[in-house]
Amino acid sequence: MDGEEMGGAKVGVRPAIGDHDAEAVLIVRTFYENEPIWQAILAELRQPWGENDEFETRLHIVDDSSWSGATAGEVLAAVRAAEAGRYFYIVDSTAVRHSHFAMLAVEIAQEADPLSGTTREVARTKDTFRLEPAAVGEVHMLLSLGERGFDEYVDEADRDSSGIVWSAF
Repeated sequence: MDGEEMGGAKVGVRPAIGDHDAEAVLIVRTFYENEPIWQAILAELRQPWGENDEFETRLHIVDDSSWSGATAGEVLAAVRAAEAGRYFYIVDSTAVRHSHFAMLAVEIAQEADPLSGTTREVARTKDTFRLEPAAVGEVHMLLSLGERGFDEYVDEADRDSSGIVWSAF
């Protein structure tokens, strides 16, 4: 899990995600010790991408120090409350300290409760992956369109010697 605990959301402790365009990529900053690195990550996220830089990524950035040290489970609780989509990306201590700013990608998955027969949304606890900021726009678009599955990216990161999904551009 690369330094991020996945469970135990403390509902009510963290602020709301805020109004969120469902098509925008949700980025939550949870580590606040290196502002220059954060600015470098933002610059990469905002770069156009594609063969001819024809795509721009719409971003919803949560940059509020109240999120410092938040777990993926805490972010999940806020994302669910905001109905902010199926995927979110966390800039945590690992991302800030990594030479390629390897952000954590998390999927909100449906989990069946065998006792009640209902389903609930959970952050996938094992199957997450890391990706460089330059890959976020493309990965998010392909996931949202259903052209690639989250598991495919998990496998791609597992096969990479650095454990990261890289931008194709």
